[in-house]
Amino acid sequence: MIDITSFETLDKAISLAGGEPTVLEALWDGNTTGWYLYLNLHVTIKRLFFSKKEIRYIGKISLGGDIRLFNKTVPPWPEAELAKEWGKMANEKYGLIFYFPSDKEPDSNCPRWEQRHLGIQCADCAKIIIPTDSPYLPKDICYNCYLTREFNNKIKNAEPNDNGVNLYMVKDEEYIYLGYSSSLDGFPIAPFITEIVQARREKRLVDIVTLEERDISIIKEKIEQALDQKVAVYKSAEFSPDFPQNFKRNIKRLTVEYKGNRYELIEQLCKEHSKIGSLVRALETVDNAISGDYCFKFYFKNGFNHRDDAVLRFVNFVSNGSTSISAIVQRYNGILNETEVRDTITKMEEVGCLTIEGEIVQTTDITRKLL
Repeated sequence: MIDITSFETLDKAISLAGGEPTVLEALWDGNTTGWYLYLNLHVTIKRLFFSKKEIRYIGKISLGGDIRLFNKTVPPWPEAELAKEWGKMANEKYGLIFYFPSDKEPDSNCPRWEQRHLGIQCADCAKIIIPTDSPYLPKDICYNCYLTREFNNKIKNAEPNDNGVNLYMVKDEEYIYLGYSSSLDGFPIAPFITEIVQARREKRLVDIVTLEERDISIIKEKIEQALDQKVAVYKSAEFSPDFPQNFKRNIKRLTVEYKGNRYELIEQLCKEHSKIGSLVRALETVDNAISGDYCFKFYFKNGFNHRDDAVLRFVNFVSNGSTSISAIVQRYNGILNETEVRDTITKMEEVGCLTIEGEIVQTTDITRKLL
């Protein structure tokens, strides 16, 4: 696909398309890396005694993968902002129509220019959509607005939101983030720590469980015992003669070393190899902690609801850690009343996630570790 990176590259693509440009349409699509905009140009080809209309694909605008959804760099979507700017410039230069039915967020369910007569207005955001044929979704709104309604209802009803554990290696004031899991079981070291971690949880709204050096040494012994048992019966993977060669070439092989021996693993095809790989990764984690004199800290939520989580994320991510109570009230206007917002802020202050000075609310280090 041709990358449209400036108005100059768009202008050149329009010029090379041939014919008289009449409509430039920007539509969302996605692949395994994320969302992008593809651009179609509708042109009229004129001959001596006739003319015909054609559609030319002229390129795409792509500025990043879906990781942007998690690191909070979108919205707004920069592809959309650039497309609107360049579309306006193309309109002024060529007199064409710029058609961009979803100019605020990705949505692949908007009609193409020639399908627009089949579309309806989303009842919430007013963009033109093709009504869904799913029996489980409303017909009058787009999927993004449906998700927003569902999310807002969870906030309004204060539905539970206790999922998620963050794990850090800690020494003095140094925190090394080891990852997030929806539950404790999701970490490679989980089979060797679950009992001791759960025994130390105090079921407070914010639980911070620490595993010290002695704990980690015991965990290492347990991992090595399990790994010794697995490598003792290790067998290299063998493929049957009729196994497709093209699949075989694409299979990822991992070589690991343990106690001076090397083992070739094909984790996605062999359950036993997968277990060895998981144990090796767990051992690497505890070895790094022991060699650096680190402890482990686990951050849990207990009794949190979607309202608590939403307010914390608004202050921490959207407002960069500091905002006013009135701004929070305004953000959730129509979902929560002012009393509900203030009660939530007070609750989060009591558990150490927020500080309040007058009307200014700020997140704490606990919040940054918890989220």
